[in-house]
Amino acid sequence: MNRFLQKLFSWYDDNARDFPFRRTNDPYLIWLSEIIMQQTRIEQGVPYYNKFTEAFPAIDDLAAAGEDEVLKQWQGLGYYSRARNLHWTAKEIVVKYGGTFPGTYEEIRSLKGVGDYTASAIASVCFGLPCPVMDGNVIRFITRHFGIESDVSTASAKKEILAVLSRLMNELNETEVSSSSVNGLFNQAMIEFGAMYCIPRNPGCQACIFNFTCYAYQNGIVTLLPRKKQPKELRTRYLNYLVMHIHGKNGIYFTKRTGNDIWKGLYEFPLIETSDAMSPGKLMKSGEWQQYFRLTPVTVRSATRSVTHLLSHQKINARFIDLVISGPYFGPGELIPHSDIHKLPVPRLIEKYLTGETRLLF
Repeated sequence: MNRFLQKLFSWYDDNARDFPFRRTNDPYLIWLSEIIMQQTRIEQGVPYYNKFTEAFPAIDDLAAAGEDEVLKQWQGLGYYSRARNLHWTAKEIVVKYGGTFPGTYEEIRSLKGVGDYTASAIASVCFGLPCPVMDGNVIRFITRHFGIESDVSTASAKKEILAVLSRLMNELNETEVSSSSVNGLFNQAMIEFGAMYCIPRNPGCQACIFNFTCYAYQNGIVTLLPRKKQPKELRTRYLNYLVMHIHGKNGIYFTKRTGNDIWKGLYEFPLIETSDAMSPGKLMKSGEWQQYFRLTPVTVRSATRSVTHLLSHQKINARFIDLVISGPYFGPGELIPHSDIHKLPVPRLIEKYLTGETRLLF
């Protein structure tokens, strides 16, 4: 085994964090952990993993669940298409594979919502296949240590990184210590070193076990790697939520989001989306407001300040207007009893309002 691999495995033996999904090679549980941890800090993701596996301990349980139930368990993690794909794929595995997780890279990669990284992680950890993973932690570690200065968003850079990983994994499999678990161990060690030591900002390079062979450290460009193109400017949206009560009735109106937009399948209050920021007074004079309440007496009880909610590619500016309707209402939504609201899967933005975390304007 070469010196790089020896150092990596020695470091991992001494420093690997203990997570529940590292105590199993059950492909269902590894798959869940990989999907949950995508675009989620691991400290935030572990409680969701524990909650999800408690609710759906086997793939048959997940497949048999309703979509609202799955989305409710996912609530707060964001990127809700991940949960919908997870649910769809569980049903596919039950129908197509009899509930047994497929065991080849090609079959795993063909599953809905499973990309190259997730397929490689499952194939290596659960089935011992020589499939290197390439997440952000691995990319950062490899580009710095081996001096890959290409823009990592390009196909050519990813090909360079994959070539390095494949060479290391091939060397590992040629040694006498090779076993069915070594490929998964290699991937986990690479991810862990990038996550814990070769971190994005202010890594402890002077004490790093790889500093003598690290291209970035030796050339003083650690902060410049990996090279990335500038992210796109966030799209700004203005959502005015109407928290509608019916005089004399128990409940609040909710609508379910559909279409190819954020939060598909989640519940929210009926809303008016505007092209720019609008005060509650101005909103109540708008044509959209009149479409909702032209024939309906309305009493506005309160409104919140405009609150900002950041998504990966969108900046949401939201306001909540609490109102009581005293006549017939023919607009969108369904009156949900107060006792059932907690069962609805809602975006974190709506949850914060329901739990009183959003401040009032008047």
